[in-house]
Amino acid sequence: MSAQTRLQVLREMMSEAFLALDAQGIIHELNHRAASLLGLPYSTCEGMTPWAAQPMLAGTTLHERLLDALTTREPARFLSELPSGVWLELSVRPVGGEMWVLATDITRRQRAETEVARTEERFRQLGERFQVALESAQMAVWETNLVTGQVFRSEGHDRLYGYPQPLAEWTHERFLASLHPEDRPVVEAQVTSIFDNDVLSYTSTFRTHWPDDTWHWLNSRARVIRDAQGKVMVVRGAILDITALKETEEALQEAVRTRDDFLSVASHELRTPLTSLRLQIDLLRRMSESRGQEPVGSDKVKVRLDAADRQLNRLAALLDNLLDVSRIRTGKLTFELASGDLAPLVQDLLARFSDEAKQAAVELDARVEGPAPCRFDRIRMEQVVSNLLSNALRYGQGTPVHVSLRRQDGRLRLTVQDGGPGVPEADRERVFQRFAQVQGSTRTGGLGLGLYIVRQIVEAHGGRIWLEDTPGGGATFVVTLPEAGT
Repeated sequence: MSAQTRLQVLREMMSEAFLALDAQGIIHELNHRAASLLGLPYSTCEGMTPWAAQPMLAGTTLHERLLDALTTREPARFLSELPSGVWLELSVRPVGGEMWVLATDITRRQRAETEVARTEERFRQLGERFQVALESAQMAVWETNLVTGQVFRSEGHDRLYGYPQPLAEWTHERFLASLHPEDRPVVEAQVTSIFDNDVLSYTSTFRTHWPDDTWHWLNSRARVIRDAQGKVMVVRGAILDITALKETEEALQEAVRTRDDFLSVASHELRTPLTSLRLQIDLLRRMSESRGQEPVGSDKVKVRLDAADRQLNRLAALLDNLLDVSRIRTGKLTFELASGDLAPLVQDLLARFSDEAKQAAVELDARVEGPAPCRFDRIRMEQVVSNLLSNALRYGQGTPVHVSLRRQDGRLRLTVQDGGPGVPEADRERVFQRFAQVQGSTRTGGLGLGLYIVRQIVEAHGGRIWLEDTPGGGATFVVTLPEAGT
């Protein structure tokens, strides 16, 4: 067998496609594998360029790279995809006056690599979505391998313990040190139990101390993985920040306590005027049935009727407050605003409260400057002033009550001051909440709704109400309202 024949046999035995091109790119020799890849009969390929033999190759990467190699006469190695979808790995090398081309079909490998890349991309996207889900839920996952000692924790794990950036390492000792002293014994007992018993999972709820000196609630659910002998190999779990849930739970519990306290107070407050009213009516009945038969206009009858009237007014005020709170919650507290002078309204109410002040041995001092132009709902503003005066007489403990109304910087300023025990600074905002009572104060009646309603009315008029320090003690309520036209 001649050397030429041997070379031809060798080319046909190769799994690679072989092409020998002259300086113009014309095929001098090729094997059947090359003809097959070009999609042409073997006998028609010689004497033509590959892109002439198969026009679909024109303009492809294969075409461009072969032309570059023919021009530069430099070896080259590159990948190219044929129009048929076949991927080739090509090696081009000048040999004498020819350019030899070896092409290996790597379609399967390329597809496998592409599928691996797609799979990796899908896993990356799933990982990112999982991480977003963990962060959105303020959650993290962790795993401790007791065999290797390795600890894995997701990206947001350390943030749940108050660290904005991940720490260099996380240890069980650091975890225990962060626990609230009241929670640590329970958590330590749970961890210890997995080595002493056949525990497969456990749940812990505990408080952890953050570097900013705040406490946060975490819930941890863990699963224990054991070998065939029951020895603990791996412990993995998930941690969830439940601080907001705990705060909501505490708020709900406080709301329930507030409701129960309110129902208890309301039943007492409503029963008191009813009991007194029943007593006055019973006394009037006895007087009418007595032999003396007191005339209707007598002083004794008048005293009883006045007492009954006061209790009816008190009962009506309590019910009005309850109705107003209901209207406020449903947005149905209406106002009929009209321009007028607030000074006469305040003076009229001071006159009405003069008898009550005398009975309470309280000096009522008033300085009302008029006119006080304002746009207001007369009935609602009477409710505001009456409530503030009633509170001052009730809580002032017999001290003088000072009332002032004046114009200041385009606004009306109404103050009601008493000399009682005052309101601690910590409670000055809370007294305007529903059902509020000053901590530690002696109960003097009422549902704890008056100041809440007053604030709603004042703010609906575009004003403000607050408590100020009173020199020498006591409480000073300040109301400001916009003047008419401002």
